[in-house]
Amino acid sequence: MTNHAKAQIQSKGFDLSKIEQVYTAPAKVYPSGKRYPHQHRIVGKGLCLVGEFKNGQFCLVTVYKDRVVTPPRPDQLDTVQGREYAKQYEKGTYNGPRNITRPRQ
Repeated sequence: MTNHAKAQIQSKGFDLSKIEQVYTAPAKVYPSGKRYPHQHRIVGKGLCLVGEFKNGQFCLVTVYKDRVVTPPRPDQLDTVQGREYAKQYEKGTYNGPRNITRPRQ
């Protein structure tokens, strides 16, 4: 687990046992996308765990509430996907990621 993930868990008050439940029995697992092709998202129980699979283990990079749409960050505007998200966010039409698949392990 990265220091950023620890800080997010603490600052947002996420329950570590709930995070472990999501990891062990996810509703969905899918790649993060083109900007972070080595990362995957594991979702369930209202949470999204973002991290990378390394040597048979999952390194947690960050955690956030799943399906809660937030304003685009400046770094997201550097990508085509981020700019599309910003347009959809402004219109109120963002429906989540596309092409959800399970990663190869």
